[in-house]
Amino acid sequence: MSLVGITLLLVVAAPAQARRKDQVPLTFAGLRSVTTCIPGPIGEGRTSSYHLTWEPATDNLTPSKKIIYNIYQATAAGGENFAQPTYSTAAGVTSFDTPQLPTGKTFYFVVRARDQAGNEDSNTVERDGQNLCV
Repeated sequence: MSLVGITLLLVVAAPAQARRKDQVPLTFAGLRSVTTCIPGPIGEGRTSSYHLTWEPATDNLTPSKKIIYNIYQATAAGGENFAQPTYSTAAGVTSFDTPQLPTGKTFYFVVRARDQAGNEDSNTVERDGQNLCV
């Protein structure tokens, strides 16, 4: 018996979960608060960091400790560019401190959760920085 012309095809199937892409959006309430402390008169030439906080998102496949948060910053209400986050957090964190920003401007923020499959929630909860020191 000759094996010439016979091709053996071995197919190894991936687990069902690995074969389908996660398309289920995350559950996330959005940004809870944005605070800063700018004592004295607010004006040009000074800077301050903003502290953002939120509750953890949940997902059908990605554990909360592995969810990344994208932060969108704008200088006008509704002005966030959701095509590119201003900042992204490490996995699982539920707060973020911005770099120093000019105190003479108002900043607006939206935080969105992103799972390991790349799904990002679409919330539009926007908050501006609240100065706790005036």
